[in-house]
Amino acid sequence: MNDYGHIDDDTPSFAISLYKEYRDFGIGTALMREMFHVLKIRVYKQASISVQKENYAVKMYLKIGFEIVDENDEEYII
Repeated sequence: MNDYGHIDDDTPSFAISLYKEYRDFGIGTALMREMFHVLKIRVYKQASISVQKENYAVKMYLKIGFEIVDENDEEYII
């Protein structure tokens, strides 16, 4: 799918979101780590996410291993 996080046809892009009352409990990090595990089993070498620059989760994505590979005025592609 050629969505906002699209890098190439061999790189899956995905999105997650948590209701505000469930944030800051490590749930998002746990979900991302589980997704990394699934991607590794399926032999993907990388994945991407499109995230708005002001999104609180940008720091979490970078902390768990994503890198910014592109950006526009409003979003990072990581």
